[in-house]
Amino acid sequence: MTTTASDKTLERIRRLLAYAEHPNTGPEEAETFRERAYALMAKYGVQRAHLAASGQEPDELGTYALIIDKTHQEERVQLLNTIAVFKTCRVMQWQLGGKSYVMICGHQSDLEVVKMLYASLSLQLAKEVANVTPSHGRSLATARKSFIKGFRIRVGQKMDAANQAARAETAHVEGRSTDLVVRDRKAAVNDYFDSLTPNASYLKEREGTVDNAAYRAGVAAGDRADIGGPRIGGQRAINA
Repeated sequence: MTTTASDKTLERIRRLLAYAEHPNTGPEEAETFRERAYALMAKYGVQRAHLAASGQEPDELGTYALIIDKTHQEERVQLLNTIAVFKTCRVMQWQLGGKSYVMICGHQSDLEVVKMLYASLSLQLAKEVANVTPSHGRSLATARKSFIKGFRIRVGQKMDAANQAARAETAHVEGRSTDLVVRDRKAAVNDYFDSLTPNASYLKEREGTVDNAAYRAGVAAGDRADIGGPRIGGQRAINA
């Protein structure tokens, strides 16, 4: 089987994330590896969009499913949804037997990146959230949910910045506008998603008590995640 440039890029991303997640890697080293990985992910998405649009490399639409059955399921699903949205994918969730089942729709190259990024951020989140302490009068559960929310929102902001930077670098490729290519790609995903889930409704994030200190700590943890931007019941579809 021939190894394409895209395959090599994905392998580079995997290696960088593996180095960042290794227990012997120090915090500063891990941060550097993540920064390289996430910047590469953003550029990879733009490159694959252009290659698919020009017919140079196939990038079929498809789905990926997983089960989220640990604590804070709703918050973890929202984290996955945030990653998916900024990788031009759509997410559907349904619950059964106390577990959250999730299906992600998108182009195959984007699905690969969503899987890698969710796995990597989940590992980091698990380490960080274990050290959260509640503010006076707040429960540990509230503190941890607030932390995850802050982490997720900051990750989304940095992913958005990374995407914009990558698109600005390649505003046009062979005369084709990157913004138009990405717009058409998103429209194709929406059509595909609607064909699979015609009766799905959007799920909005539930409002609840917030531990502000834990939320701010989550934002700081999301900032450390280095996403490549500047420092700074029934079936339900999720909308960011």
